[in-house]
Amino acid sequence: MPAVKNRRLPADHVDMNAICLSQDAMTVLGLAGTALPFAESVDDEVERWLRPLRLYGKAGASLQALGVGEARLDDAADGVSQPVEHSPHETLQLVTAAASKHAAEQGATTVGTLDILVAVMHHYGDAFERALTRRSSDSAELVSHLAGQAATAS
Repeated sequence: MPAVKNRRLPADHVDMNAICLSQDAMTVLGLAGTALPFAESVDDEVERWLRPLRLYGKAGASLQALGVGEARLDDAADGVSQPVEHSPHETLQLVTAAASKHAAEQGATTVGTLDILVAVMHHYGDAFERALTRRSSDSAELVSHLAGQAATAS
């Protein structure tokens, strides 16, 4: 039987070798998963991720240390927001899989909120950057802060 290359797995595919989620990660995923169906745009989805991420675990401590608050400092609509690309369930699965992969690459025994934060940052790209900019921060500052934390933890 020939090997199947680049086979895309369905969004509800479960990897039985997946790393377990920390309690904070489960809470963030549960809250975001509940809120995502109400998002009207990609930027709105990012907002629904940032709310729980700022409150739980190491991601919350990092975002709060940078001064990333609950409310946007700039509420002006910049008109670049795009419609949602995936179903809420599919988005949740994609972010969870990316967070699990990131945790595994770091040699972690559990998926934490920082893994979810990195997955969300990569999944949303420019939309995530816009959300941070509205809160007087940016992804370069966040990455620098996370790198500093990793260096002091080693």
